[in-house]
Amino acid sequence: MSAACGDNLSGPQDPETEGVDPRDATETVTVERYSPQVCGAQTFPSVRLDAKDNAIRAVPYPGGMALFAVPSDGGMLRGVLLDGRGNVIGDPAGQKIRSDLAFTSLAASRVDDRFVVGLVAGDRTHITAIRDDLGAFRELAVADGALVGDTTVMHTRGSRVTVTGGATGLVVTAFDTAWAERGSTVVSTSAPTSMTSVPYGTDAVVAWSTATECHIRGVAGQTESMQPYPCQDGRIALDFASRGGWMVYERDASIMIGRLEADGHEVIANERVLAPMGRAPRIAFDGSAFWVSYIGADGDVVVGMLDKTGALPELASTGMAPVASSYDLVVDLGKAAIYATDGRGLAATWVCKTREP
Repeated sequence: MSAACGDNLSGPQDPETEGVDPRDATETVTVERYSPQVCGAQTFPSVRLDAKDNAIRAVPYPGGMALFAVPSDGGMLRGVLLDGRGNVIGDPAGQKIRSDLAFTSLAASRVDDRFVVGLVAGDRTHITAIRDDLGAFRELAVADGALVGDTTVMHTRGSRVTVTGGATGLVVTAFDTAWAERGSTVVSTSAPTSMTSVPYGTDAVVAWSTATECHIRGVAGQTESMQPYPCQDGRIALDFASRGGWMVYERDASIMIGRLEADGHEVIANERVLAPMGRAPRIAFDGSAFWVSYIGADGDVVVGMLDKTGALPELASTGMAPVASSYDLVVDLGKAAIYATDGRGLAATWVCKTREP
């Protein structure tokens, strides 16, 4: 804490310490330490899944949590609404939302008080708005590309945009204030093999990998940076106050991490190994701490909080072993939640930031 004007002026002496040499005193500084610990778990036996291997996304909303899933080998979009206590709302088996196409992957977010889902079928992404009770949907646009950013729709300088990727490169599709499509623009001809996106202030940041390169840029900006290594299946979390954050990604069966400086140039720096064996990394910022999860070598999802150096000093084992990467990470202040599907069905585990004694 910085000193205010006058903070260094002398005040009245404490009678008990007057005349005592301060050099004889020893100051004890107590540093609080926190560790991630599992603080709750729940299964949802009534929820029906169409396959064991699903792409799943969890989206917080004012009443609780919405879960969206599609089978990884193709099928309908299903949704589940949970209240604040984790109870299923509505159809206990989950809501059938879209069954008109065989969707193989998805992204989902809540934008301007509505659920918006990007559904991949073939080499196109169907941008879909879904009613709050999951009972109806409206297709907003069909964008080129079989990859869609993790945050389906983002605000960039007053516009709503979706970022997709495919053989033609990186495509930005814009929507007006009435959610009508305003057209698409190719902003990079580098064809991604994986991609991720995250809102950042009045802009958005997107990162994507090719077989040999890692690219990152602000959606509304013109600057694109490139590193001469791949960053497959990456995820980004940013803290606007500190103008930066972290990116986690896969390479050679390891989880890598790089510091992301979001200063208008969006450069990944100080890359290193976060976990020597792992896959399917996730990262999120809860307003205070950066949480990271990944599937370890034994198939279990582990969760931890990054320290200031970008290391994971401690991990909590969730006991969840999702098929492929059928899980998602959601955080709130001091708590992380893992939602996953495995051969037994849908389940959740909560991990809390716990102060050590």
